[in-house]
Amino acid sequence: MKKLFALILAFAMLFSFAACGDNTEETTTTTAPVEETTDAAVEVTDAVTDAVIDETETATGETTLAAEETTLAADATTLAEETTATAPATTDEILAVYNDAINGAISAKAGYDKKRVTNIQNLEGGALMKIQLVQDEVANFLGVGTKEYPNAKGKAEFMSKASLTAADVTSADCKESGGKYTITIGLKDGASNSSASGKKDSSPLLKSGLYVGEGDSSKFDYKSADNIYVALNGLDEASVEAVELKTTKAKIVCVVDAATGKIEKLTISFVFNADLTSVKYLVASIKKATGVADTTVTFSNFKY
Repeated sequence: MKKLFALILAFAMLFSFAACGDNTEETTTTTAPVEETTDAAVEVTDAVTDAVIDETETATGETTLAAEETTLAADATTLAEETTATAPATTDEILAVYNDAINGAISAKAGYDKKRVTNIQNLEGGALMKIQLVQDEVANFLGVGTKEYPNAKGKAEFMSKASLTAADVTSADCKESGGKYTITIGLKDGASNSSASGKKDSSPLLKSGLYVGEGDSSKFDYKSADNIYVALNGLDEASVEAVELKTTKAKIVCVVDAATGKIEKLTISFVFNADLTSVKYLVASIKKATGVADTTVTFSNFKY
């Protein structure tokens, strides 16, 4: 701007000099000085015009750049809002992501490591629990201690399909960080029972992805009342009339890749309480036996 003002001032002074002089000399003044003055005025005018254009273009360029920066900032804000908006928010949305992640790993026959830790909190079996063979069978069946089961890529073992619904849970939360969803789900308490007259199971753990099945297998992560009933009645000289099982404090924590929907880590924990009626083994028998234990199952190192 200083350059512009200087040029305008010079232009004004030049015309002042051209206008001043002795009036008596007007008749003898030649045309050459007028032409020179005119040329100088044109040059000053051109210089002023160029300066004005330069200043205008600079100002326009700065305005355009500022507008572009504002647009980029708005686009970045919009993109961030859109990214945040894609994260599951409702219970149904969160459970859908969870179920799809579990079932996707099974369908893809992903490899993973599974570790199950089971601790007996209390076991009341009277004379039966004094028999070493019974103690060993119970510990083996429940998987007491730490058990590890590697599932090689290309196989589909040690995990069941997930089908949780809003009716199965007490809470469902999803937090996004670094392109990962951390899903936390609280399951409702469940119950199962089994006897000669039939069996029933309403535990949400059946739908959680834990390894479950029919009959007797120490590899099952969740053992229903019927699993226990079949196991005890399958032992030589052993029997049980009825079994009732309750599951409480069940919780799921799952990490899922937000972009691919693939599960990366899964931990399921719960407490189970079993009541057995009319249990017999060899010559020992009791009317009622009870047991309380807790289990934590962790799936990790997924390979697709």
